[in-house]
Amino acid sequence: MIFITVGTEKFPFDRLLKAVDEALKNKKIQEEIFAQIGNSNYRPQLFLYKEYIDFDEMVKFINQSDIVVGHAGIGTTLLCLNLGKIPILFPRNATLGEHLDNHQIEFARRMDMLNKVLVAYTEKELIYKIKNYKNIVAQLKPSLVGSSKNGLINYLRNICNQKD
Repeated sequence: MIFITVGTEKFPFDRLLKAVDEALKNKKIQEEIFAQIGNSNYRPQLFLYKEYIDFDEMVKFINQSDIVVGHAGIGTTLLCLNLGKIPILFPRNATLGEHLDNHQIEFARRMDMLNKVLVAYTEKELIYKIKNYKNIVAQLKPSLVGSSKNGLINYLRNICNQKD
């Protein structure tokens, strides 16, 4: 199963949802998908969704999913890593009106440089990384932490202290 989350921003993230719907329609993706769509205007036609889910549901969906696609929110990304998942980040782009600035792109680039996540900047790249997820992830050597609170704190400290 693929779990998609766009977070709780006031901005819609229709581009992500449309890309996945289109890929399902064209049979480029065939997995079952569930999405948390937030304030998006677009309503997926070919997969199940809810606007918002609570934290416990988020943890459940991440744990049950083979692939997690997220909006490059720091909280979502770190939760995935703490639960042992390597997410595909599809950051919002300010030039497309998806956010006020490009901090998600900057965060995604940093996490990508550290080999902690997969990042897609275009819809085509997103679908490619979903389709080839297992092969791409097998090439990464992530340093994942356990699921404890202290593990997450230590993990954040390590990221903040790493140099380019």
